[in-house]
Amino acid sequence: MSHGRFSTALAAATILVSSIFTSVAVALISDEKTYTPKSGDEIEVLSLVLSSEVLTNKWAKRDLVCFSVAEMDPSPNLVKALRQRNLNVCSSAEWPKKFNCGFEVRMQFMSNNMSQSARVHTKIQDLRDINAGVGHIAVRLRDGEYVLRKINGKWSISEYLPSK
Repeated sequence: MSHGRFSTALAAATILVSSIFTSVAVALISDEKTYTPKSGDEIEVLSLVLSSEVLTNKWAKRDLVCFSVAEMDPSPNLVKALRQRNLNVCSSAEWPKKFNCGFEVRMQFMSNNMSQSARVHTKIQDLRDINAGVGHIAVRLRDGEYVLRKINGKWSISEYLPSK
């Protein structure tokens, strides 16, 4: 093989290896930014919290609610599971692309004992003024923590504690 062909082949191989590492890195980064529930219990708890917020804030069924969990975008399977429970939700990552969510719910599990209880901190924001172009900052509606209990295999909200 001549020196010129070797250099070209080496350059092509370098580009191929570089693109493979880039693809793997992008996949790893996107996985780190995606929240995937570890169990059906987590899906049930998140569903109860989101349903409670819809009722408490008197949102209409047509109001699209963006949400995140642990500062990560929900996995497509989580969004699908919540939609199957009649929640009109999408990932918070969708909002800056389309400005179609009227509200955002940010959730964070505060306890990991999903066998009998769960604590979920929530921050609720109204995005409608930003969507309409009349505001630059989301209006915080609520900030607090849900306490949920599992009794006889069924999850329920036992209390909501507003943040001080």
